[in-house]
Amino acid sequence: MKFNLQPVIDFGRMPIANAFLTPEEFSKEFFYNMVVGYDRETDAIGLVHTIPPEKMFHDHYAFYSSTSKGMQVHFAETAKRLLPYAGRGIVVEVGSNDGIMLEAWKGLGVRAIGVEPSKNVAEASRSRGHEVISEFMNEKVVGDILEKGTVSLVYGANVSCHIEDIAYYADCVARLIGKKGVFVFEDPYFIDIVEKTSYDQVYDEHVWYFTLSFVNKLFAPHGLHVFDAEHIPVHGGELRMFVGRKDTFPIRPEVASWHAKEKDLPKQLETLRKNIVSSKKKLVALLHGLKKEGKRLCGFGASSKGVIVCNYCSIGPDLIPFITDNTPIKQGKYYPGVHIPIVPQEQFGNADAAVLFAWNHLPEIEKSQQAFRARGGKWVTHVPEPKII
Repeated sequence: MKFNLQPVIDFGRMPIANAFLTPEEFSKEFFYNMVVGYDRETDAIGLVHTIPPEKMFHDHYAFYSSTSKGMQVHFAETAKRLLPYAGRGIVVEVGSNDGIMLEAWKGLGVRAIGVEPSKNVAEASRSRGHEVISEFMNEKVVGDILEKGTVSLVYGANVSCHIEDIAYYADCVARLIGKKGVFVFEDPYFIDIVEKTSYDQVYDEHVWYFTLSFVNKLFAPHGLHVFDAEHIPVHGGELRMFVGRKDTFPIRPEVASWHAKEKDLPKQLETLRKNIVSSKKKLVALLHGLKKEGKRLCGFGASSKGVIVCNYCSIGPDLIPFITDNTPIKQGKYYPGVHIPIVPQEQFGNADAAVLFAWNHLPEIEKSQQAFRARGGKWVTHVPEPKII
C-alpha cells in the first residue's frame, strides 16, 4: 500500500522533539519542515516529511514511561482489561520502552516479550527481568518470536503512529497474530486533535494520525478489521482499537459511532488548520500580557509537546526563562530549537504562572504541586484554547 499525502497544515521549521541538548550541540542541531498531509484514497493523515528512525530512537532516548505514576496505573489496568485476549499464548509489546507494561504482564503471570529499539530504555527493562528484543520490528523479529510459541496478543501504546512504513508493520503484525490472535493499540486519535486543537500531538515521532477508516483500509488486505474501539483519556485523548480477523471477530455495534465522527476528513483538517493559527496568536498574547503584568513565568514538564508549542509559537527563554522536569536525563539540558534551559522540579521556585506543557498529566500534577496552587500559582494551557486555569 502506497500513500500520496498532499500538504494541508505547515508548521514550518522544527527540531526533533525529544532531542534535548547541551550548548555544545546547538550548532549541529537537526531541523526539518513539519507538514501534515492527507491522502483521499486511503484516508491516511500523516507527516509529509519524515525523519530517519535512528535520529529519534537510539541509545540515549529521553522518554522513560515509568517516571509517571499515572501511566503505571494506566498500564496495570490495561493489562487486566486485555487479559482475556492474552489467553495462554505469548503477548508481544511493540515499543515496550522501560518495561512499564511488561511489568504489569509479569504481575499477572503472563509471558510477554518486548520489542524496543532504543537500547537505553530496553536495558532498563531487562534490568527488571523482562524479555526484550532491542530491534525495530521486522520479518526476522517476527520469525524469532514465533519460534518461541503462539502469539495471542500484540499490543502497542503510542508506538504504531511512530512507524513510517506502516504497511510493512501491518504485515508483521498480521503474521504474528495469525488467525486467532488480536492486535490492540492505542495512539492519539485524529478527532481528539481536531476537537481540542491539540496540535502539539503532531511531531517527528508521530508519523501517522489514526482514524478507523484508515486502519481498516490498512489491514483489509490481511482479512483483518477493527472489531472494537474504546476511548481512553491518556495523553489528551486516544482511541484504543482492537484488530482481528473478520471471520473470527465480528464487528461490535459501538464501532459505528466512531465511524460517524470521521465524516468529511478534509473539512476537519481545514478546521484544525485555522484553529491552530488562532491558538498560536492567543497563547503568545496571553504570555506577553502576563509578562507585562510583572508575573514570573516558567514552563512545567519538558515534554515533546512543549517543544512543538514553543517552536511553532516562537517562545524562547526571553518569555519562559526555564522549564522544570523530574526526568534526570533531561535536567541540565535545553529545549530543542528554542534552547530554554531544563531544571529539576525542586527549582520550581516562586513562579507566578507556569505553562503546562504536560497538560495531559494535569490531574497527577495537581496532586504533586499543591503548594504551587496554595500560594496563588496559576497554570497556563493552550488546550483546548489558550487560557489560565
